[in-house]
Amino acid sequence: MLREASLGLARTFDTVSVVARHADALAASSGINPLSLDYSDSAALTRALRQAVETHGPVSLAVCWIHSTAPGALGLVAQELARPGEPARLFHVRGSAAADPSRLPRPGLDAVPEPVQYREVILGFIVEGERSRWLTNSEISSGVLRAVASDAARSIIGTVEPWHMRP
Repeated sequence: MLREASLGLARTFDTVSVVARHADALAASSGINPLSLDYSDSAALTRALRQAVETHGPVSLAVCWIHSTAPGALGLVAQELARPGEPARLFHVRGSAAADPSRLPRPGLDAVPEPVQYREVILGFIVEGERSRWLTNSEISSGVLRAVASDAARSIIGTVEPWHMRP
């Protein structure tokens, strides 16, 4: 779903490491370092991130869309980003449920290590007349790239209001 965003980031940064089960599909793309793995495997994720840093240098930006099946993965990424004297930004892409007004706000991370700057990106929906729909992959990627460019603490792609219009 973030393929276009990954390719967009590769046009800006020298190297973009992509963690995904099938990251090899991006291997032919210039500037993409594919890390094909299941991020719910904490040991494999840690090894892959450390190898990427060793090979390509410190990570200054991470865009993470991590599902609830891997609750510790985001914290592992944040820990690997946290290098003394190396500022980094962590963009956490979250589903619309993170904006549900009936729930207490749920932080993405309990603690963010220094010098990592946490950014939240909420995936909303699109209202079209009397109906609504989920975002397309292209809209998600474009929105993520806008969020990275704006560097706001919280970005919403699409809308989350009115909540009752959520598909």
